[in-house]
Amino acid sequence: MNSDLLAIFIGNNSKNLLGCENDAKLFYNLDFIKNKYLLLDDDVTVENLEIIFQNNKNIKNLLFFYSGHGLFGGTLLFNEDNHQRMFKKIKLFKPILFYELINKYFLNEINLIIILDCCFAGSFPHLNNFQKIKNTVIIASCAELENSSESLAEYNEIDFQFIKPDIIFNKNIIIGAFTYNFIKIIKQRKLININEWITIKNEKIWKTLELIINQQITIIK
Repeated sequence: MNSDLLAIFIGNNSKNLLGCENDAKLFYNLDFIKNKYLLLDDDVTVENLEIIFQNNKNIKNLLFFYSGHGLFGGTLLFNEDNHQRMFKKIKLFKPILFYELINKYFLNEINLIIILDCCFAGSFPHLNNFQKIKNTVIIASCAELENSSESLAEYNEIDFQFIKPDIIFNKNIIIGAFTYNFIKIIKQRKLININEWITIKNEKIWKTLELIINQQITIIK
């Protein structure tokens, strides 16, 4: 799957979420994923997402990761597409639009993996009534009515070998608790085939983690 894969990693910080960009950077730094894009802060727009889709029309597998604010029903918070704006304006990026854009731009049937580290992540709908979307798996950091938490983690240069984190306190970084542990297991088990990532739910560490951070990791397929 990785040989014909497009990966998009999105991190959108805000006043009360300071680790979202680090989450996206942590995924981006996985060296076995080659065709990948990183959208951070002001670059998190529908316009930029469409440009990426247009430039990769022939792919068959799409990995989409988002860390930022999430609303119940699966709505994600992007920015407006006006790059000349004086103040940041928020756009509600609804799941139906995401699926429609995939169906519009890609030429082949798409295997889709969505990974979300945001509040209400488990409420992102699994829609399979689009011609170009062959299969969809959603890996959510929490259940549909839960919040997703951030924490401090020790900064490891190896984890950020290509792009460095932007918030460091005494060699610690702010990062999503789900993302940090998710990537940790991927590396420990050498899961270079992203189709195997859904097996992480069976790891004993998740049961402990869910109790600590009060989140239920949710997989929808």
